[in-house]
Amino acid sequence: MKLMKRASAFVLAMLAALTLCARTYAAEVVRSSQKVEVDGVVAEVYPYNIDGSNYFKLRDVAYLLNVTDYQFNVEYSDGAVHIITGAAYKPVGGEMADDGDMSSTAVESKHTIYIDGVRNDGFTVYNIGGRNYFNLRELGKAIGFGVSYDAERKTVMIDSVKKENWAPDITFSTTDMSGAKWTDSCFAGKKLTIINYWAYWCGPCVRELPDLQKLSVDYADKGVQILGLHDPGEEKKDSEKLKSLKITYPSLRYTSDFDRYMNTGYMPVTVFVDSNGKVIGQAYIGSKSYDEWAKLIDDYLKTVQ
Repeated sequence: MKLMKRASAFVLAMLAALTLCARTYAAEVVRSSQKVEVDGVVAEVYPYNIDGSNYFKLRDVAYLLNVTDYQFNVEYSDGAVHIITGAAYKPVGGEMADDGDMSSTAVESKHTIYIDGVRNDGFTVYNIGGRNYFNLRELGKAIGFGVSYDAERKTVMIDSVKKENWAPDITFSTTDMSGAKWTDSCFAGKKLTIINYWAYWCGPCVRELPDLQKLSVDYADKGVQILGLHDPGEEKKDSEKLKSLKITYPSLRYTSDFDRYMNTGYMPVTVFVDSNGKVIGQAYIGSKSYDEWAKLIDDYLKTVQ
């Protein structure tokens, strides 16, 4: 009888030990090597892969989705994280920054999570380097934005467009010179998109490229993006011209989807598109100086704010 009691006690002790091991098991945390795209646009962001799932810094996601259909703000108070959907995100500094590999600091977050004032216990959250990292698919499901993965390109894709409300003037799907996929959903992430149809053999086109490059940098923090558009059959020479001029904004391969607004028989041709995918103003034929484009951009920004 004593032997049986001792055996039972031993089994219970072993089970307790196993249970304890299960509770203290450390997750496998590594810096993610996957690319990230938001509405078809490559994003410089630094997620972690934890036990096979992608975890993103909450404020980075809020920053990326600002001025989109799924924008949200983040507030902290009394040990709780508050996510306010539909509100514009207010940056606090440090968003989109590379904090280095802090995977060794990863622990499960003790913060309580609220969405629009309602407690939500459906999140898996880790604190890494003092910042909260959310499971991206869980966050997308709770807020509404789409998350998918392209295994061939090893790319995480975030979709911030509410499809039922999406009816852009230019509906397209193409790739840039690096092979990255671009669709009309890229309009949703920016206040203003400038599409410039150009060619390496077009003197006025080439002459304004440096000005467009400077504009793409100067207006980036105002929600403006510039996209080139080129003939796929001339891509090699077009690419060489872009490299020689140190142009860094993307140039997309022309498709018939752009014909309605860009096929004028002249070059360069430039159109402005708002965050709803609507072409605003007229199609501009011919090149312009930095100051001339800047004035147009400033005027259009007033109409889309």
